[in-house]
Amino acid sequence: MADDASLPLRERNRLLARDLVLDAAERLLRKSPTAEFSMRELAAEAGVGFATPFNHFGSKNAIMQALSSRLIERMARRFREDPPRGDAIDRVLAMGRISVAELLEKPEISKAVVGSLGLAGPAPSAVRPHSEALWSLALGDLSGVDGETRARAEATLPQQLAFMFRGCVSYWIAGEISDEQLPQAFEAGASTLLLAFAADKRRAQLLRRIIRLPVPSHPSSTDAASDHVLSLPPVKRAAKSNDQKTAPRRPR
Repeated sequence: MADDASLPLRERNRLLARDLVLDAAERLLRKSPTAEFSMRELAAEAGVGFATPFNHFGSKNAIMQALSSRLIERMARRFREDPPRGDAIDRVLAMGRISVAELLEKPEISKAVVGSLGLAGPAPSAVRPHSEALWSLALGDLSGVDGETRARAEATLPQQLAFMFRGCVSYWIAGEISDEQLPQAFEAGASTLLLAFAADKRRAQLLRRIIRLPVPSHPSSTDAASDHVLSLPPVKRAAKSNDQKTAPRRPR
């Protein structure tokens, strides 16, 4: 909730109304078996006028994006409240554990919120820069990163970590990664990304970590998946034309 007394009253009321709407949206997502709600239901749940959600957000898609940003802010707050020890590599892996734990606390809400981000809106959302900022926070001073790759790591790692984490979560939402596999999938992906930038001593540790991690299997029947792959028709090779046929070799 917005509680900064230093803000003007009008701004505090605006932030309070936004929080009321977002809190109500989370409650509806938790209660709805289809993780959906109408704007009229949202206004009633929040105890505000029908136009209030539109006035503050403009659309349901924008509300879902705001919920995603709020989720990222919670992850960052937990990280700041109990900052992990170690170098940048340790902090990134710790941020992954914090983020996954946050998702799994309310999985039905997390899946609905993150899953909705695949819908295109009239304007680009701010979710990607918020996610990249989260991983920049985790990387911190880039200790543990090789000095020669430090500039490149600072420029690319936050983005690539954001992409990788979003990918893991997307597979989790689709049911292709289980709750138990999600932290392992992140750890494997993050360790592989960090391997390219790690200092020599840390590279050996990351390699051992990657090797120890189990390879996630599909939660559904692997036999069915194998049957599907094996049932694919063989690739037919195009017959060679007379011009393409190899001429017989002449005896020497």
